[in-house]
Amino acid sequence: MGLRVAFRTFGCKLNQAETDSVAASFASAGATIVEMRDGADLVVFNTCTVTTKAEQKARREIRLALRLNPEAVSVITGCYAQLDPEAVAAVAPRTVIIPGSRKDSLQAMAPELVAARLEGLDLLSETRRLTAIAAGRVPDPFAFVPGDARFHSRVQLKVQDGCDNRCAYCRVCLARGRSVSLAPDEALSRAAALEAAGVAEIVLTGVNLSQYRSGGLDFPGLLLRLVGGTSRVAFRVSSYEPDRVDDAFIHAFALPRVRPHLHLSVQSGSDRVLRAMGRHYDRAQVQRAVEAARAVRGDPFIGVDVILGFPGESDDDFGDTMDLLERVKPAWVHAFTFSPRPGTRAFAMKPRVPERVAVERAAIVQALAVRGKSAFAALRAGTELEAVAESPHDSDGGSSLLATSADYLRLEVRGVPPGYRGAFLCRVDAAETIVGRLAAPADLYAEFIRII
Repeated sequence: MGLRVAFRTFGCKLNQAETDSVAASFASAGATIVEMRDGADLVVFNTCTVTTKAEQKARREIRLALRLNPEAVSVITGCYAQLDPEAVAAVAPRTVIIPGSRKDSLQAMAPELVAARLEGLDLLSETRRLTAIAAGRVPDPFAFVPGDARFHSRVQLKVQDGCDNRCAYCRVCLARGRSVSLAPDEALSRAAALEAAGVAEIVLTGVNLSQYRSGGLDFPGLLLRLVGGTSRVAFRVSSYEPDRVDDAFIHAFALPRVRPHLHLSVQSGSDRVLRAMGRHYDRAQVQRAVEAARAVRGDPFIGVDVILGFPGESDDDFGDTMDLLERVKPAWVHAFTFSPRPGTRAFAMKPRVPERVAVERAAIVQALAVRGKSAFAALRAGTELEAVAESPHDSDGGSSLLATSADYLRLEVRGVPPGYRGAFLCRVDAAETIVGRLAAPADLYAEFIRII
């Protein structure tokens, strides 16, 4: 019987991109990719360490997965496995730990593990043996080429890893290390291959894209190179630092094939808290970044990250954050409560904000986020949205597709042929009603159902 492998990813889009690449390697080697509940011989967990809750969730789901698959070998990698291997190893008995910095070794191990299963060898022993061999090799953070593009309209392309910042609250820089970048020629080669495979949109990912530096190019230069070296595919920037939204970035962001979507790592609207966090900008720079993006793209989707309850955050500091959000009017806010992480400066900072207060503040910000998204979606009424299909969806009205618009709204649509992976257009007459159909660039019609 062939090898059956299940995957579970925690945390950021970069983790997901790396998991997709590893899964593609196993599938290419002949393994069957399954869901946890369908029975697996090997379960791969790609973990996150950004918050205490992320680690708790990983431990809980690892235990659950192994209850469903008691004979399975559990391979645990990612940032949590990098920083706390002993704690992770204690979660389950049949466990192999691969530090996040050596996650790429899973791709080379895939064909050998598939062969070991077919030959009836002990899978746990073979996984441990191959892991020991891989420990002697030099890791490659850019071995994660995009997976099989035949079933995806949007594909993530990793062009950067690590971070040179040492923000007071962040543990990811400890797990991922210093900033490294994919060579621009290789980035263009991978993007061109995805375009040739029919991919409609490439999401550029990294830990800190604003620190991309390779071949004499920074990130705006890379973006210009990628657009200039391709002809059809669109590019989306996964996230960016507010202080790096300069004239060069805005010039690249204004290009028609760059999606009108900008997610900023803001973290706080209080200049005092930003200084304590070790961030390199102030609230005025955040406002200027948003204004500059809107000046060249009209009304792009602006998303922001905010941390609530950072040590010493007063009511006035929280008021400054709410004031900044009201001024910026983002289409969405990812609101996090502060989590003290071992090894970071903020771990011992005082005074601590009571968890109850941090949760209350996060709830207020979350309510603002919901209002912001509703307002952003309402403005799309009477407009045409370009979108790409993501996955099938069964709704009360029958079979449909989930899609992502150019400006990052999740849509439910009908009328897109099965297997179609190009872009299409739909007209939004109202945010919650079915609308008429409009010819897309490829003479494709899509029927809009709702914004999700």
